[in-house]
Amino acid sequence: MRRQFFTVLWLLLGAKTGIAQIFSDQLLFLQSQTQFMTIQSQIYSDMSKRNLEWDEANRTSRSAGSPTGAYASSGFTYTASKSVVERVEAEIISRLTRKNPASGRNLATALNNTKPYPKYIAAFKAVGLDPEHDYADVFTGYMLGMWRIANGRADNPTKEQVSAVRRQVAGHLDISGLNNADRQEKAAYLIYDLIFANEAYEGSRKANDRKLMQQDSDAVHQRFRRENNLDLRNLTITANGLTGKK
Repeated sequence: MRRQFFTVLWLLLGAKTGIAQIFSDQLLFLQSQTQFMTIQSQIYSDMSKRNLEWDEANRTSRSAGSPTGAYASSGFTYTASKSVVERVEAEIISRLTRKNPASGRNLATALNNTKPYPKYIAAFKAVGLDPEHDYADVFTGYMLGMWRIANGRADNPTKEQVSAVRRQVAGHLDISGLNNADRQEKAAYLIYDLIFANEAYEGSRKANDRKLMQQDSDAVHQRFRRENNLDLRNLTITANGLTGKK
């Protein structure tokens, strides 16, 4: 089952518009490259399963009629809660620990010592996104970051380019079936997913390890092709947003 979560990207490609990237080497906080490559591979499947469950719930809610009550919030906004982010982090650590206790302990220690989540929040804000209150902004930043890794990039987009991609996302993304807590929880999973992918990539890039950097880039590229049928390397950035390469 293809995630409805990512169908927006195909719609954007069909509209002949573009994508960018937002992270550079100032965001290297997690030091063990090998450790985080291992953590990535072990938690991706859990994140993917969770997204599938959310998307199925969203489709079910929409097919039942117009959302009411807690699901009636419009657009992409949600009210931020530190406890939701903490719960997501705890769930990620718990799942990894069940698979590999040593890796789980290492992850808990690294996240506690480096606290990367608020630093990524700041990085999103630096390019004009609001990752604490807007799901479309989180989705935009996530895709830009993953696109950057898959394409082996080190440079940053302009705010105008980021805004263009955000407008595309807002025009096609539908999360009307998710309540306030679900929106923030899903956003937090996206940000953590980006953290693990980006820290591995940045570790390789800062060490000037071209071979490992290519492996990190290939891992993201292959995962998106496998799980989402999306070739991130076939996308380029323009002032208008996302476009497929000719």
